[in-house]
Amino acid sequence: MELTSYPYFSKHYIEYETEVFRKLLKINKFKSGQLVLAASQQLPADIYVIPPGMRDAVIGMDSENGIRFEICPASAASARPASQYLKNSRVRFMPYLTESCDKSDLTYIDDSTLLHELVHGVRPRQFEQLKPQTTNDAWTDLEEFFAVMVQNIYLSERGNKEVRGGHQAGAAPLPSTRKASYEFMQNKTNYERVKAALKREKLAQELARLDDIPFNPFAEFERAKHDLRSI
Repeated sequence: MELTSYPYFSKHYIEYETEVFRKLLKINKFKSGQLVLAASQQLPADIYVIPPGMRDAVIGMDSENGIRFEICPASAASARPASQYLKNSRVRFMPYLTESCDKSDLTYIDDSTLLHELVHGVRPRQFEQLKPQTTNDAWTDLEEFFAVMVQNIYLSERGNKEVRGGHQAGAAPLPSTRKASYEFMQNKTNYERVKAALKREKLAQELARLDDIPFNPFAEFERAKHDLRSI
């Protein structure tokens, strides 16, 4: 896939676009990232990556505590997929830390965070369907469960030693290993969610073919299905 940068007018915007472009190039180095970027090409309109605005950085919503106040723009990373009211999917992402941020905010500027938000943005129909389906656990809802699964596969392919153990802050991480992937799928709830995603999502089906990535629940499901057929 060829990526092209379109610089804007001012030095500030050029700096922003350059940093976002670098993140996208890094995502494109990995097979799982290439699949997410390829999905964006199937959208009827361009997907926009834009910086969080002042309002996004100052006020936000928290699933547990309602309104929360932020001062680091990077922590306002989010996605607003296309809908009948919005032609273009939009991802809000800050690729660098400003003076109002500290080192604890580094995860927000990671390329895997951009990939996570892109997963929302490239699947507007599924987002609308799954976002309201809360899970009452660390995964928040079925949409976040799916986005974190894709992010975890990317992190594992990237070589991280740990992947996310949930969507909510404070969720204990999981080892980025084939063993952890297998154990993750031994949980009945995880198994059923992955099974449903594979039935519903083209992206999940494509990721399941990447069976050389250690932590990949989609590939784990397909391996288990193949093993049963071999008995």
